[in-house]
Amino acid sequence: MNTDATVLKLYPLGENGLIVVWCSEEGIIRTAAKGARKQSSPFAGRLDLFYQCRMQWTPAKTGDLHTLTTVDLISPRLSLRADYSRLSAAGYFARLFLQMLEPDTPIPEFYDLLQRAYAYLEKNVPSVRAVLHFEQELARLHGISHPGIPAHVILKSHFGKLPPQRERLLRELEPQSDRPE
Repeated sequence: MNTDATVLKLYPLGENGLIVVWCSEEGIIRTAAKGARKQSSPFAGRLDLFYQCRMQWTPAKTGDLHTLTTVDLISPRLSLRADYSRLSAAGYFARLFLQMLEPDTPIPEFYDLLQRAYAYLEKNVPSVRAVLHFEQELARLHGISHPGIPAHVILKSHFGKLPPQRERLLRELEPQSDRPE
């Protein structure tokens, strides 16, 4: 199978491999990239957080850890690393997706939301308003938004908790004039 996807999370697999967690229209996809940490790997330079890639994988016979077979880099989204606030916001959005979406369930509307959010962050420094808008859209797509109730309250109530970096991110994004002395 192949699709365009964005890397949301990476962690080691054995001595030389990586587990790569992707978001695509097909859903949250977990893949094993065997040998990815070797310098001679065909994956070298093509796997990092927030990279947008064309990836191909072989479905697992059992479980949800598929085998990554090829990766073509579409965009490294380097500007997401341009400053700490962009990196923090991109990481928070990825964590929300990982916490609130089921693996291997098609989610084209959610994938589109993530692509729009990252495109925005590539060109703009994030704001509190942008983070709140992302949360509102996430609640709307889940069908749990409610007028008059902040999206983060609904998301927390529905999913049990929000990623811990939310409060720190919002404090960092507050305008200087609004911060207590």
